[in-house]
Amino acid sequence: MFKSQMNSYSDRISKAIAFIEENLMNPLTLDRIAKEACYSKYHFIRVFTAMTGETVGDYVRKRRVSESAHELLLTQRTIVDIAARYQFDSQQAYTRAFKSVFEIVPGKYRKKGHRLVPFNKYTLSPSDLDRLQTDFITMIPKIVNTKERKLIGLKTETCLADDKTTQMWQEFMPRRHEIKNNEDTGFYSVHVHNDNITLENFTEDVIFEKWAAVEVADFNDIPIKMFPYTLRAGMYAVFIHKGSASTFPKTMDYIMQVWLPDSEYKLDTRDIFTIMGEKYHGPYHPKSEEEVWIPVT
Repeated sequence: MFKSQMNSYSDRISKAIAFIEENLMNPLTLDRIAKEACYSKYHFIRVFTAMTGETVGDYVRKRRVSESAHELLLTQRTIVDIAARYQFDSQQAYTRAFKSVFEIVPGKYRKKGHRLVPFNKYTLSPSDLDRLQTDFITMIPKIVNTKERKLIGLKTETCLADDKTTQMWQEFMPRRHEIKNNEDTGFYSVHVHNDNITLENFTEDVIFEKWAAVEVADFNDIPIKMFPYTLRAGMYAVFIHKGSASTFPKTMDYIMQVWLPDSEYKLDTRDIFTIMGEKYHGPYHPKSEEEVWIPVT
């Protein structure tokens, strides 16, 4: 699956590059290019940069400048006309972009009459896939089958637009020692969605239930104002999220919009949950790691 997914990245970025090349003299937006590659905007930016070493904006700008350089030498069009043909807002903007690539202004370039090495169309190579593998290695999941798990903890109703998770954890952590039959497998953050929620209708305003909990051996001793919950057994794709909690939505965006559609699996109705173990150093630590468990069939 890993090789197949790397090839998918390559195919999609190659398609995006071809689209850019075909539209150097047409308006181009990041959203439109990402759509051509069938990626969300954020993940297209990340994959494109990982594979080419250039941001999307820089790549488009350099390619437009390089192609326009041919017209400076081979046509009698004015510099203003060439700038407009390649979608620069003004001759001044074109001159700045041209100088950043060739270290000479368009007029002097045309006057010298000899070609400098342009910024050519990018062709993906095996080394690009190697760079991508290094960048995305933690985004290739383990597929595991797990038994039913019993949890005890606190719960709240929340949504992505008004997330109450932090307050819940601030209440739970001082009370965690009240749970006497803790299995010490880490802290569980569980997202409980309505079974009717799908990838298509899940938005930032959808209300769901969130848990802060630990795994327990049984439900014989439940602290006051805490609740029991059972995670159903089944198959999960287990990812590793690295970094602060602020980047977690981007990890989920990748899983749901990139990995899952490319995989052989389908999202199941069981709960999505994360486990924060020994490598979790807090929500703001850049080196924190947590397991992301995605139910699949």
